[in-house]
Amino acid sequence: MLLPAWAGAEPWLAPGDVALRSDLNTLADARALRTPLTTWPLPWADIAAELGAIDAGKLDGWALEAYQRVRARAEAEAGRRGAAGYGYASVAEDPRLIRSFDDTPREDAQLGAGFRYSGERFTVRLNATRVWDPADGDTVRPDGSYIGADLGNWTLSVGYPDRWWGPGWDGSLILSTNARPIPQVSISRARSTPFEPRWLHWIGPWSLTSFIGQLDDEREIDDALLFGMRFAFKPLPGLEVGVSRTAQFCGDERPCDLDAFGDVLLGRDNRGVNVDEEEEPGNQLGGFDLRWAPFDSGLAAFYLQWIGEDSRHGGPQIGSWLRQLGVELAGMAFGRGWQHRTHFEVAETICREGGFGLSDAKPRCAYEHSIYRTGYRYEGRSIGHGIDGDGRAYTIGSTLTSSEERVWRLSLRHMEINRTDSWFNPGHTISPTPQDLSEITVMHRRPLAFGELRAAVGYSKRDDRLNDELDERSVLGWLEFVIR
Repeated sequence: MLLPAWAGAEPWLAPGDVALRSDLNTLADARALRTPLTTWPLPWADIAAELGAIDAGKLDGWALEAYQRVRARAEAEAGRRGAAGYGYASVAEDPRLIRSFDDTPREDAQLGAGFRYSGERFTVRLNATRVWDPADGDTVRPDGSYIGADLGNWTLSVGYPDRWWGPGWDGSLILSTNARPIPQVSISRARSTPFEPRWLHWIGPWSLTSFIGQLDDEREIDDALLFGMRFAFKPLPGLEVGVSRTAQFCGDERPCDLDAFGDVLLGRDNRGVNVDEEEEPGNQLGGFDLRWAPFDSGLAAFYLQWIGEDSRHGGPQIGSWLRQLGVELAGMAFGRGWQHRTHFEVAETICREGGFGLSDAKPRCAYEHSIYRTGYRYEGRSIGHGIDGDGRAYTIGSTLTSSEERVWRLSLRHMEINRTDSWFNPGHTISPTPQDLSEITVMHRRPLAFGELRAAVGYSKRDDRLNDELDERSVLGWLEFVIR
């Protein structure tokens, strides 16, 4: 019943809503939702089609509650056709330095408003945010704005969308929402229907998205471009596999023609091996991830992400890997009416060599490049994992969701920043010297009559390994109100 109304709804579900993501994973792990869920933003049309095919009578108690919440959200989104406005405001004290999947304030004070229009084929979302004392100097931001058009089973868009690639909750090694979104043009598959030919049908439901954007901040090589492509598929119930690739290329005094882009696509970017030094097209990252829920009860899932840097000398092979591992546990909490999803996650952003990154460490490799010296960063933040390069992060996070859509979230994090003691890295976005950062945060969200209230309080401890005078202890928190 959602599909006829969907022609006028917004095309995507943006990253940031942890509770909704948890509910979607619950349905996927119960084998009720087949669409790939590790490439954000997600296409709402695909989710709506899957919801329409679910037999709610076959779902158990907590999967049924997740289905009811997701369906209510889908119906609300489908009902927002035509033109509408929205707004939000937040105040924060020492907001999170390293962002996770949660949509948290970036600055101490933000005031935003927007306009959206959804028609049968075109969608327009215009967003403007005024921030105070920004770290990057941009006091007015268009983040979240886009214009989209449906072209058969594809959606073409131009704008500033947030992206999150991979199954991680606290970070993604290749593309996360840690940095602000860059201006880009993108194309994405709207429905993840499987291939019809038998020899390809085994791939199962699949999604494909690609974008190209401009890194328009202050850089050593100005106006470089960022290209990204991701293919995700579900060959088995409960198993999702993703393959991702990104590349920086072009920019001032760098090759920027079709030949250079062809070299990027074909991986011809190893100096002295398959391309001359002056013709090296860019800085590439690529790798794979998977999420596996082995039991249809949905009680547990395992995930990993392996991302390689294009830095092996002497050949085109990926030889320097970043790694992430995690486990999810889910179920009822405090009796009926509350559900939890708890994750344990470890990520390491110091390159390790060998076939799968199980050999020697290689410092000053991750998110760095000898030509693009600003690195894999945008507006002073890592485009990949928030801890930037040469780091390690341990996280425990738990999301509690009630049947009334009240959400509590607890996060415990310990991060070893720039942990190679022998290096001083002035380009590191968190610290030029080795530091340990520990943090505990409690977040709460509840619906109101005309929007939503979000609040958080936490404590962080930051210790510099080389200079005790740089040690910090601080209370953090924020309060945000959203009008839909």
